[in-house]
Amino acid sequence: MINQPSKETFLKDVSEHILKLIKDDGLYRHMEFSNKGSFNQKFFLVTWPGYLAYTGDMGDYLFSRTEDMFGFFRNDRLEINTGYWAEKVRAASVYGNGIREFSVDSFRENVLEDVRSRLDLDEDGVIPEDMMDEIGELLRAEDEYECVTAMRDFSSDKIGFPDFWEHSCQVKTYHYIWCCYAIVWGIQKYDEYKLTNV
Repeated sequence: MINQPSKETFLKDVSEHILKLIKDDGLYRHMEFSNKGSFNQKFFLVTWPGYLAYTGDMGDYLFSRTEDMFGFFRNDRLEINTGYWAEKVRAASVYGNGIREFSVDSFRENVLEDVRSRLDLDEDGVIPEDMMDEIGELLRAEDEYECVTAMRDFSSDKIGFPDFWEHSCQVKTYHYIWCCYAIVWGIQKYDEYKLTNV
């Protein structure tokens, strides 16, 4: 199962975060969000015309799309669009928590999808046991290296995977999704602050 943060888990993570407004001058904003006395999942949002930078415990991302990036991300339901927003990333973390990562679960799902397709089965059709034995090595792979090696070395008289790498085995990282929630939530907190501190 692919582990991704949900809105609920994100809200639990930031339940005690408070906003510290460092700069608020039109489109030039700088704010910090953290638990009092803790650096755990602390983050900053910084904007200037045409850009929004997220930086903190969960990674670093620079977005660019519109003059006021708060307007681009703002919504009151804490909804995120990780796919479209990824297209607006101009720079991302280089320390293992960027936007996408290889997923063993996705690899396995793609293997099963290909087998079902070649056997002309429905999307959730039961794959015959002899075929499951045939692809067992692929399904037992436990990391990216093992998946790629198993697919490269796979040989069978019953089935082949000539176009397998046309599938994407990439998923959005936990950190990137968490940061997307943080941006929308941070803008909500900023808007609430502005309403009560006019």
